[in-house]
Amino acid sequence: MIPITSWSSIRAGPAVLAIALAGAIAVPSVAAQEAGPPMTVEDVLELRSVGDPEISPDGRWVVHVVTVRDTEEDVNDSDLWIAPTSGAAPYRLTRGPKRDASPEWAPDGSWVAFISSRGDESQVWGIAPDGGEAWQVTDWPTGVNAFRIAPDGRSIAFVANPETTEEAKELEKLRGRPIVWDSAYATGYSRLWVAPLDEARQAVTPEATSPDTLHVTGFVWGPDSRALAWSARPSPSIRDWPDTDIYAQDEVGGPLRRVTSMPGAEGPVDWSRELGLVFSGNGSEDFTDNDRLWRADPAGGDPIALTDELDENAGFVAATGTALWVEAAYRTGRRLYRIPLENGQAAGAPRVVTDDERYYHSFSATREAARFALIAEGPATPPDVHVTDAGTFRPRRLTETNPQVDGFALGAHRIVSWSSAADGEEIEGVLTLPVGYRPGDRVPLLLVIHGGPAGVSVNRFTASRGAYPVQVFAGRGYAVLQPNYRGSTGYGERFRGLNKGHISGTDWIDINSGVDHLIDQGIADPDRLGIMGWSFGGHHTYWGITQTRRFAAASAGAGANDLISMYSQTDIPEFYHTYLGPRPWEDFELYEERSAYRYVDRVTTPTLIQVGERDERVPAEQSIQFYTAMKAIGKAPVKLVVYPGEPHGIRSPRHRRDLMDRNVEWFRRWIPVESAAASR
Repeated sequence: MIPITSWSSIRAGPAVLAIALAGAIAVPSVAAQEAGPPMTVEDVLELRSVGDPEISPDGRWVVHVVTVRDTEEDVNDSDLWIAPTSGAAPYRLTRGPKRDASPEWAPDGSWVAFISSRGDESQVWGIAPDGGEAWQVTDWPTGVNAFRIAPDGRSIAFVANPETTEEAKELEKLRGRPIVWDSAYATGYSRLWVAPLDEARQAVTPEATSPDTLHVTGFVWGPDSRALAWSARPSPSIRDWPDTDIYAQDEVGGPLRRVTSMPGAEGPVDWSRELGLVFSGNGSEDFTDNDRLWRADPAGGDPIALTDELDENAGFVAATGTALWVEAAYRTGRRLYRIPLENGQAAGAPRVVTDDERYYHSFSATREAARFALIAEGPATPPDVHVTDAGTFRPRRLTETNPQVDGFALGAHRIVSWSSAADGEEIEGVLTLPVGYRPGDRVPLLLVIHGGPAGVSVNRFTASRGAYPVQVFAGRGYAVLQPNYRGSTGYGERFRGLNKGHISGTDWIDINSGVDHLIDQGIADPDRLGIMGWSFGGHHTYWGITQTRRFAAASAGAGANDLISMYSQTDIPEFYHTYLGPRPWEDFELYEERSAYRYVDRVTTPTLIQVGERDERVPAEQSIQFYTAMKAIGKAPVKLVVYPGEPHGIRSPRHRRDLMDRNVEWFRRWIPVESAAASR
């Protein structure tokens, strides 16, 4: 299922070279790294993730987050690190027992604020960039969800839920706390609070500035450190997401002005004297339209689009009076663009700043966007923090977060393309070859299908994709294809919308055509094929095993298969308005026709099903329903695993280990591989 994204750039707490001609295979983007042993699931779990690089205002340091999966305590332990841009060794800044994340520099660069779960509730904490003891900045009873420091450094604004009133407590004693559908208690509404910072840089006497009738989703400070612009929807329900608008106030608690009222949701990303308010939104309620950046006068007036000439979702990085920097997906890569500005409007086409040699993302900028911090990675190179000057893109690595990767044998990546049997549309995918692959060998092929459907598989370091440990499979002798079927991001708005009205149709043909192509190329063994995917990838997995018997094994993660019941179970039924059109009762035949459950009696593929117990996006009932039917029909082995307390994405390190272990063993059992690597 497509994720609902937040457009705000607030600090939020507890994300080859050449394209082959159609029908051809691209040259590998990197040579296979074959020295040493292949990766195991334990090796994948021991990888440290690095993200959220924030460069200091003067460009001297980059604070970033390093996360370790602690399977002993079953927590994801995140800490802040500092990488000096001088090239000196990076050092660990915090050592909290749980999660320190979402760093933001004070405007003068003298300290770093961050959200930490080291107490009973997540709060904002502060620390000097050269180390020392951290101090608690906020002490809000329900915890802090997100924050921003004012441009003058004298105040902090944060998003948090209100306390339960005494009146509400008394009422709860009388009647409990029943759940009223499409409604919420007052404590469920996130509000915006503002507090001055005292000499000890601690928040004192917070004051609510948003009303208790709106659910705040993001905000920015005005350049005068008094005004605020924030986005909010009518209720906490995600179904009200399309009604998210932006409001402005000249001062804390001041009169509200509605700044936007466009179709769909908007979120503020920046507010400067030169440009005014910059915000993100697509101007429609269609999931497939490009997210664009706009400029608006907070005092009123029609917004001006700034990224119309960029045919992709535009992610804000930085802005001055003369230029706007955005990052956006480009096929299987990602790029930084510079858009010239004149008089507050785009004055030319976007210019690509980055090269396409690696996968670049998570950019942040100094004052006046003179220098950028970013994450760079490649198929055999794990992500690390880099820095580059704005004038000439020459990324310089500052960290080495996972040096042990150099000791593993990795399967080579290729970008492959093929023509869809549906209509000839060119489709791309990322192919990972088995460790030690020799041209001419036919090998077992596993499909790993991304979700969304507006997700994308990219040419980056992919030890695993969620539940599916790609490099572990490669080390055991499997090739892995991750297809970017129609509807994927990275190929422009037209391609992202090609599956509207065609899910469980031409999009599946795109995927299946990729399998045919690799068989025709002499790479895939047609008798040893497997399929797996999570979310909408799970939807495709269910659909695939009901449409063909070519797959010897399958693993469906959190996927929908009965679209009629799914419409009333999911938290975003509007998804199907975009991708099918009518509602179920307006066209039951269409919903049945596109539901794998209707054809479940055809399944002969051994199937593993995995799902989180508290998944609201694709509720566990969908998985249980397909499992129960397969079990009763009895044509193929089936196993269902439900992970207690888990949402749509599995978070627990122990559960993630189980997810990956089960998938590796499932495919090893049903598609055995005779190779030296597979026996390790």
